[in-house]
Amino acid sequence: MGSLPCSQAPCSPAYKSDPLLDGTKTVSRRLWSEKNALRWANAFNSGLKWHKAWSHLPFVKGARCLGTFELICAPYQEKLADMPETDVVLEGGFWKSRQEFIDMLGCSPQTLVWVVRWENFQRI
Repeated sequence: MGSLPCSQAPCSPAYKSDPLLDGTKTVSRRLWSEKNALRWANAFNSGLKWHKAWSHLPFVKGARCLGTFELICAPYQEKLADMPETDVVLEGGFWKSRQEFIDMLGCSPQTLVWVVRWENFQRI
């Protein structure tokens, strides 16, 4: 199993629920190196579709495994400007628009990111 840190979205007790845990978040945009993205794509293409979701990177002190999820496609690149407006909710629902999401990342709309899509999150 591979691993993916939890959402980039805020996860705090002030929020009613965590979008990853309640199934709202099913996509993540990542500023991965090509080497890391290809590792994920190769895993998907070889049939390894189930991965662990972590609160932080697994080597960070205090990180905990939140559950597992199933990739529905190999990670692919997309300009932030090309992000479907419907993905704003699928990214966790904390932003009102694609532009607000891009602003939160502090990136240009022309920035290429890796898109990871999943389903079947199962809490551990």
